[in-house]
Amino acid sequence: MENRNDQNIKVVIPPRADRKKKKEPEPVQAAGTQPVRVSIPPRHGRTATPPPQTRAPQGQAPQGQAPQGQERKPAASEPVQIRIPPRAAQNHNSANRGARTEMSFEQLAQLASSVVMIMVHDKKGEPFASGSGIMIGRKGYILTNNHVLSEGSFFTVRIENDDNCYKADQIIKYNQVLDLAVIRIDRELLPLPIYKGPQKLVRGQKVVAIGSPLGLFNSVSDGIIAGFRVLDDVDMIQYTAPTSPGSSGGAVLNMYGEVIGISTAIAREAQGINWAVGYEFINLFTQGFIS
Repeated sequence: MENRNDQNIKVVIPPRADRKKKKEPEPVQAAGTQPVRVSIPPRHGRTATPPPQTRAPQGQAPQGQAPQGQERKPAASEPVQIRIPPRAAQNHNSANRGARTEMSFEQLAQLASSVVMIMVHDKKGEPFASGSGIMIGRKGYILTNNHVLSEGSFFTVRIENDDNCYKADQIIKYNQVLDLAVIRIDRELLPLPIYKGPQKLVRGQKVVAIGSPLGLFNSVSDGIIAGFRVLDDVDMIQYTAPTSPGSSGGAVLNMYGEVIGISTAIAREAQGINWAVGYEFINLFTQGFIS
């Protein structure tokens, strides 16, 4: 993937959607977030040293969380009853059977059944924020952004066409630099395939984003890859599909129904400038979970 930078772009990690307040959508930037400034050297390479950068508060690891790679202890409160449905019967027809056939927007929208909404709960069991996630392993593994889970005591997961809520009280794995994390629920899942990179992504390539912006469960939008940038020393995909608070952790798909990125950040005071952590990092981070 080609590395590009841009000068004087202010970037913020979208806040998780607040499900407790009923109000009209506000501007994308969250109150209290600190802009992340991205420095751009000449057209190619990464020779310039970026200025100090500050991530939004929700990008930090939850207080009291175990060191990276260790499991966090379950929260004391257990207010959610969990029911386990029958095992899922089959994979997605075209996505997981090995055939790479370009899909229509209508077909891609059906893959929303493998994208989840994550509610974040405090120690009293009250939900105070939400984000998105994607199914990556049959045995209940879900990938999301680390900042979606920050400050949460436990999490509940909502799945399309399923009336149950599934509780996750452990962050199985996380990485603050890549802003990725994995949780697990007690349910068999239909994972989305992760792109393996037979060809490099290119500008102008069509993409579809699926997530829960502002708590609007599994909204589907389309756009293109606008460029490739470096944010906090991490290669990111710039894309134009609409992204809002609550979209974080959602899927960015190519036209074959493969995950090429996970929605992560947006540009401050701009429209249609969004970033996703790319499939290379996702493949490395999720080794051992994909099935």
